[in-house]
Amino acid sequence: MSFNTMSTRTSTPSKGSRGEYLKQGSQRVLDHLDGKSSPWSCVTVVPRPHGPDAGEQSLKQVLSEHGDSYQVVSLLDSVARQSLRRLIDEHEYDIDVVGPPYLLYVLLDNDLISKDEFCTAIIEMIRTEGWTGYEVVKNAWASIPVDCAEILDDEYDDALPPK
Repeated sequence: MSFNTMSTRTSTPSKGSRGEYLKQGSQRVLDHLDGKSSPWSCVTVVPRPHGPDAGEQSLKQVLSEHGDSYQVVSLLDSVARQSLRRLIDEHEYDIDVVGPPYLLYVLLDNDLISKDEFCTAIIEMIRTEGWTGYEVVKNAWASIPVDCAEILDDEYDDALPPK
């Protein structure tokens, strides 16, 4: 599996803060992803200041050269996902291209988390990443066949899929 990681934050969070907790957790995940025995891999792409499609282009290059090594590519941009799917079809690779929330859906689908935990985690992901625009929120939920509106109240309307 492959993750599209784009981080432009370089500041160090203050000791004992939520930011430090999240950074340590993220580092543990990345350490596991980079481990030789892990079936996961992490592909770092160039962040936005270097061009509007830099991340997509980086992934296209990696997939063109090493597509047989990947099963799943995850990124939020729906247009970029479509573009990657075309490349994958051209090369006849067997790779799924999904939005980041879909990875949490896999946990739900395998009964590793509850529906409440799933819905709360998706809301946290959307809010933490700052995905606030109508199309971005809609795209975040597009690949998830779960209706969280029935268990979350109006407090979460900003991060639920448009009706």
